[in-house]
Amino acid sequence: MQNLELIPCDAPFWADSGHAQTLWGHFLKSPELDSPGINFEVILPDGDKLLCFYHPGSSDTVVSLYHGLSGDMQADYMQRTAILCRQLGHTVVLVNHRGAGPGITAARHPYHSGRAEDVSEVIKVLREKFPGKKQISIGYSMSGCIVLCLGGGFRGEHKPDGIITVNAPLNLGRGARTLGSGLNRIYDARFVHRLRQNIDFKYRSGLIEQTYHIPWWATVHELDRIYTAPASGFRDRDDYYDSCSAIHYLHNVDVPTYMLTAADDPFVIVQDYMDANMSSNISLHIEGRGGHLGYISRSKTPLGSNRWLDYYLREAIQNMSLEFTAGS
Repeated sequence: MQNLELIPCDAPFWADSGHAQTLWGHFLKSPELDSPGINFEVILPDGDKLLCFYHPGSSDTVVSLYHGLSGDMQADYMQRTAILCRQLGHTVVLVNHRGAGPGITAARHPYHSGRAEDVSEVIKVLREKFPGKKQISIGYSMSGCIVLCLGGGFRGEHKPDGIITVNAPLNLGRGARTLGSGLNRIYDARFVHRLRQNIDFKYRSGLIEQTYHIPWWATVHELDRIYTAPASGFRDRDDYYDSCSAIHYLHNVDVPTYMLTAADDPFVIVQDYMDANMSSNISLHIEGRGGHLGYISRSKTPLGSNRWLDYYLREAIQNMSLEFTAGS
């Protein structure tokens, strides 16, 4: 994979740090889709369902989008990328992980950073639904780990033709501990609050029989010990972290892959990217400023906005389409 030729993300003075990029990237208003799209379900082997929505396009490419921890299809980055894909003429699919968003009552089991088998099932359905079209999967944050695990051969038989990831945590244990320290507790507390609400709703609704006592002060690291690991069938938290960390599978990724992260991401450790043994099918770009899913630029990008991430994604999607054409 050749590296993308990109203009840099020239941060404004008020967003010239990883935390500022992360927070402003979330709080600044983003455009939204004019409708959720056409809904369909992906029925998983264990009976859980994923609720997905798609907008049909005229091109020969389908782009499926996967949100981060405690998010859903309404996340600002999901909405903006869906709009971008529609402008490019591609069919775009917004996927809600197990129990997320409108699918809150459709799953008993939790989603987590290693659910590559779920993405595999989505790809299987999309190949049946849109035969002959190329499949690109875009994973943000936690979902970046998921699609990289799938690309590297961990769980699941059905791979996309191309992968794009944004700020994927490569080492789950290290990332969870970093998330629970210092100023990162701001983000950590928000994740835990939203996940605790989801777990409590499942219990009250009869979707799960066991109660999980998650203290108000708990971190994601603790929540993974109390709930995620045991509810997902892992021996313990360390088993979950060790087996589902994408860093172990990057050398086996056998589809064209673009990976983006920022050197100043507060809780996705850039050194993990520097140390990883990556396949030649991966093109990695590390931007100096961007925080976690922020990438606010002082100057307008060629797209006419200050959202540098949207510009990166357009370049990655278009170049991946050229890779498909060259390889056909």
